[in-house]
Amino acid sequence: ELLRKVDEEAEKEYKNRTELIKDAVRSYLEEKERKTQMKKLAAELWLKGELSETDLKKALTSDEIKDLQFGKKWVEAALDEIRS
Repeated sequence: ELLRKVDEEAEKEYKNRTELIKDAVRSYLEEKERKTQMKKLAAELWLKGELSETDLKKALTSDEIKDLQFGKKWVEAALDEIRS
């Protein structure tokens, strides 16, 4: 069923199956990279105090936020120890 749909779509776009699948995978990977970059930017802005935690929750999962908070606390503790 899936291949039939792929072939139908490929025909509509004047492509063969391989071209359509390559385009789909390329688009998927590009979108995944865009999301990764947005998550990194959101984390950087939050760490700088330029993004609220409420807005951070729109970009990151709760597990990613926990990891980020842990990392921030760890770095702050390490800096405090160095300064002492």
